[in-house]
Amino acid sequence: MRKILTIIFGLFIIFVMSTAVYGAEGDVRIGLEKNCKNVSQITVGNKEIRVGIGDNNKYRANIGTYVIKPVGNTYYNTEEYNTTYEGAKAVLSKYTGTSCIPVLDDKGWTLYVRADSAKLDKPVVKTGANCVGFAVDGKYKFIVNGSRPCRIMAEDGILNIGNDRYRGDIEFYRQGSVITAVNVLPVDKYLYGVVTSEMPSSWSFEALKAQAVAARTYVERNRSRHGEYDLCDTVHCQAYYGVMKESESGIKAVDQTSGKEIYFNGELVDAVYFSSDGGATFNSEDVWSSSTPYLKAVKDTHEKEYREWTRTFTYSELTNICAANGYGIGNVVSVSAQYTDEDLVSSLTFKGSKGNKTVYKDEIRSAFHPSGEGGLLSRNFRIIGGAVTEGDKVYVIGTEGQDTKTYTGISATNGEGKQGKIGSKFVIMNNRDSETIVASVTTVGTPGTVTFEGKGYGHGVGMSQYGAKAMAEEGYGYEDILKFYYKDVEIK
Repeated sequence: MRKILTIIFGLFIIFVMSTAVYGAEGDVRIGLEKNCKNVSQITVGNKEIRVGIGDNNKYRANIGTYVIKPVGNTYYNTEEYNTTYEGAKAVLSKYTGTSCIPVLDDKGWTLYVRADSAKLDKPVVKTGANCVGFAVDGKYKFIVNGSRPCRIMAEDGILNIGNDRYRGDIEFYRQGSVITAVNVLPVDKYLYGVVTSEMPSSWSFEALKAQAVAARTYVERNRSRHGEYDLCDTVHCQAYYGVMKESESGIKAVDQTSGKEIYFNGELVDAVYFSSDGGATFNSEDVWSSSTPYLKAVKDTHEKEYREWTRTFTYSELTNICAANGYGIGNVVSVSAQYTDEDLVSSLTFKGSKGNKTVYKDEIRSAFHPSGEGGLLSRNFRIIGGAVTEGDKVYVIGTEGQDTKTYTGISATNGEGKQGKIGSKFVIMNNRDSETIVASVTTVGTPGTVTFEGKGYGHGVGMSQYGAKAMAEEGYGYEDILKFYYKDVEIK
């Protein structure tokens, strides 16, 4: 991060009008929600910036560290307009002894005088909903009061916002006494900061390219998702940390796939993705409300790395979770899961003293949000209720190979069809010899609790990022990866 300099109040300021236009058609607007959403002030640490209203002309400012805050006051407008800040500042001497401040509005630079400190034959101006002030060392240097939000850009192209750095422009979207920073920049410049925020830069290059194309398709398909801006910078949309997470490999992946997007029947797909599946993905309708033809379940034989996780709950905790969700089933006495053919959880049933509640789709994970650790990481899990005794595994050899069975009590049938239970010691015989096996047992879990043992991380629809990594390491290209996870699509 670039060092922020302290600038004294009396520092000489130079503003030069620039005729350049910023905010080109096709730019994406990213709400910086992680650190700059609905905050009372935002610090800009660049020594040289340009400031404007919307995508109008920008004016150069050589001050240094600004603190930008919402401003709401009533003023007189002197209506003495200038093309530079310096010209507006020169008018200050005419109003000695009054409270006045340079202002950039839709017409250019002017001077406002506080209505409570003078009685002038000038129009009264009540600052608008977009008005923000630029302060240095606690003193306002100027305000921007336009019909559109204030925007700034850096002379060197990289803005220092708080502890982060961003390409492009920053717009300040104001709501009353708080503001939100919105990063406005070309899509591929945005993707520079997305690809290796979503994937480690050390991963195979074809996986990074697959991520770049999926992320580009996602942003184009989901513009205006947040109303005032297109997407946010969190995993609700796509992880984005600006310049701080850019890498040479990520930038190269974006550049080498520039313009490439994913289509189904001529339309952009909703290119959702997630971390890892642990062996299989879901149909979209198994997680969300609608069936999407290109978001179909796949058995993922490629993914070798995935997150393994464990969550343990007492019955009291499960009761509180169900109560917080409004299930109305009283005290929870058991939890059971139903599974798909791929051993993914298709539904989860809480049995309570006053009834049962079965949840489906992504509510299986989100139902646990009221707990301290939040929702379940995936729907690829098994449930261990209390203290469960498990034994050795018995291997049964058939014509199609070896099958594994868990020993929880084994019986044998003789030639007459009579069945008897085999004890802890038993003998396996064939025509030539025999082997004695002694069974041992292990207790898993804690009495009075329910444990979820899972693997994978994410909603499970679309592209698995760890699966993409594995496929790239196996020699698949980025188009092969995308077409494996998104069915019957074109990359163009």
